[in-house]
Amino acid sequence: MKYGFKIAVFVLFFWISLTASSQVEKGLIPWSNKLLLNPSYAGFDKNSHFWNSLQFNAQPENNLNNTWSATYDTWLEKMEGGLALKFHQGLTGELNTNTTGAGFYFSKPFEAGKNGQLIPSFGLSFYTANKQWFVHFIDRTNDKNLDHQSPPGEEFLRYSGTQPTIGLLWNSTSVEIGLTGIYNFYQNYGEEEMPEQSPLHLVFHAVKKMKGNRKGLISQPLKTSPELTVIYAENLILSRVGVRMERTSHQFGAFAQNNFSDNIHGIGGVFGWKINNLRINFSAGGSNSIPAKKTGVFGEANIGLIIPYIQINEKNPWAPPPTLY
Repeated sequence: MKYGFKIAVFVLFFWISLTASSQVEKGLIPWSNKLLLNPSYAGFDKNSHFWNSLQFNAQPENNLNNTWSATYDTWLEKMEGGLALKFHQGLTGELNTNTTGAGFYFSKPFEAGKNGQLIPSFGLSFYTANKQWFVHFIDRTNDKNLDHQSPPGEEFLRYSGTQPTIGLLWNSTSVEIGLTGIYNFYQNYGEEEMPEQSPLHLVFHAVKKMKGNRKGLISQPLKTSPELTVIYAENLILSRVGVRMERTSHQFGAFAQNNFSDNIHGIGGVFGWKINNLRINFSAGGSNSIPAKKTGVFGEANIGLIIPYIQINEKNPWAPPPTLY
């Protein structure tokens, strides 16, 4: 029964990854894959990770934005650093625009005292944006002299971008605090002007690791982690604050999410399962646009596989692998 459930979940997410038209939309904050927030999580704790996520945001203006992403990261023993590969597709509903992109990240941790790590990182991504293929097909079959072309215009290929990224992460027994800088260089291919873009994005995130205490002894039957994420750009300020709790086989949490630029505010939650090294998480919430006086929904489906790091001591092969703390 357990293996049948795993197979069914893998088939579900594989089907989602093939059928979802998507684009990384700037209003979406990842819920489960920390690598999308900070490249310093590449090879984190010397483990390997594979994450597959589908995220959507139905805005109060009835515009559906969604993004599908797949990442793989691993620890490189010879380079003593982490390497990550990323692929994404997405859709911006209001502009009928798809994007497709790929990139890589590299991280290099440095020990800082007995219980801390400072992890700088960098990465580079490339992507292209084009008119949504179905909308483009419909427009091409209509007489241009009689029918108005749907947004964003007549051309199929819209623009491309190069996205260098740098990250910095402080990791210790009590907190994880990170800052990411993302810059976009755009190349426009259409006659119409591109939608307003903010080339520079800053992402700040912090997680407090709280340990349990039972009768004077340290135990962790329930790990509690308050979290804060803030995204800042010239025309965009997003935040999400909440708490995530993790038991032996489940995780759950509640968050408040705010888009201060568009005055859209909402609440949401996350629930997930831990099945050996498999992670399955679902997030959902609702938002309200104060200017439009309408409601919207947002959510994410995420599946991940963690491959633990195994180090063999050639002089003492039966010794257990060392831990950070």
